[in-house]
Amino acid sequence: MKVQKLLMILGVVGIFVLAAQSASAKDTLKVGMDPLFEPFSFQTPDGELTGFDFEISNALCKVMDVTCDIQAVAGNGMSAALQAGQIDVLINTFAMTKERLEKFTMVGPYIRPTFRLITNANSSIDGSEASLKGKALGVETAPAIGKYSRDKFAQFMTVQPYGQINDAILDLNTGRVDAVFGDENQLYYGYVKKQPDVYKMVGPSVNDPEYFGTGQGFMLRKNEHNWAERLKTALDTIVQNGEYDKISHKWFGRNILNN
Repeated sequence: MKVQKLLMILGVVGIFVLAAQSASAKDTLKVGMDPLFEPFSFQTPDGELTGFDFEISNALCKVMDVTCDIQAVAGNGMSAALQAGQIDVLINTFAMTKERLEKFTMVGPYIRPTFRLITNANSSIDGSEASLKGKALGVETAPAIGKYSRDKFAQFMTVQPYGQINDAILDLNTGRVDAVFGDENQLYYGYVKKQPDVYKMVGPSVNDPEYFGTGQGFMLRKNEHNWAERLKTALDTIVQNGEYDKISHKWFGRNILNN
């Protein structure tokens, strides 16, 4: 009888322990982002990740009440890391194009971007075909930007692809390319705003849905519905409660979703 009572007591205690563990345990969302993608995701001098995408990711995790495991992933290894299950979602300005939507589950848009040319401040390039003819253009190897550049620029200038936009800017500095085409938010706030005497934006802002889709979103493995639904609800929440606007104004001085 005493043994039975003891077992009953231990069983009840075990139930409470399991319940407490269950209540305290949190899901973990593994987020991947490029550490060389200022101002969206980059490292501080002490090696800590920061940036717009970093803060948005933490805001989403807070709403979902999950642990945010944000990992630095090299730009050219992102898709492989996602497909291998090393991360659950890429939050790093991925265009919601038709081709990408066929291969991945996407949530968004969380950014509606524009694309533009950046040159040295003393350049004679004004964005017109005449000023670009015969010149060298640096572009990131992102599919949408690469395709647009090949279709729109390659017939009258040399298009040079780069794995990182930073490398294209370095070659702009040394004269290996004459201009760089990329995300206007990134180029303006990462370079022109910081060094207006060194860089300038030229030509029109481009937002062609045929190439760049309806905006930029979070990218997950195909048919990953659980995290997709939770992220969609969390995104709607931070947009409605003003947290998105607060983060966007901190980094860009404007709302880059409703611009």
